[in-house]
Amino acid sequence: MKTALFLMLLISVGTISCNYADSKVNPKDDIQLLYQRFHGKYKILSSTSSEPLDVNFDGVLSNDLLKEIVELNNYGAFLELRVKSLDHSVFLFSQFWPEQYMSIYTGSRKWDGWDTLSYNPTHLVSYANQAGLYRFSFSDDLSQVLVATDEKADKIRWVKPESVFIEAKDRLRLINKRRIYTRAGVKEVTIITIYERFTMIT
Repeated sequence: MKTALFLMLLISVGTISCNYADSKVNPKDDIQLLYQRFHGKYKILSSTSSEPLDVNFDGVLSNDLLKEIVELNNYGAFLELRVKSLDHSVFLFSQFWPEQYMSIYTGSRKWDGWDTLSYNPTHLVSYANQAGLYRFSFSDDLSQVLVATDEKADKIRWVKPESVFIEAKDRLRLINKRRIYTRAGVKEVTIITIYERFTMIT
């Protein structure tokens, strides 16, 4: 009798334990947790290029793009993660970046990033904070934001990052490759930018 009672007790505990284990939600799949932790807009804390550049044409080379591109210092240059969208299964990523524009030809044609140009002091460079919209997911261990490739996206402007690492609470580290017009002409560089969330309002 005692043995049967003991066996029944063991089976009950095992069943309860299995049900509890099965009911646990992987943090990667917990939408509310992901929303609280990641949803919102992120401002730039630092942005560093893989080689020194003179983007502001002052004759001084620097890896610090916050000094070289003043437009990175305003709130128009931000990153946005939408963890909840109209379709809750789709997460949306956009990195607003000051894209360079300038008139280099007669008429209205403007440089669009494709042509390799030499520096010309008569070219007047302007900036527009623009972003491409991409879907994303999280890595299983929540160490990375995985931005999906979009075959229709522009290959030069509004490009998706090579990698997005989750550095700490509210901070992300992005690695991008970009073409930038500088005093040495057009350079293709790798840029590491650190972002920090400043609002959950999107």
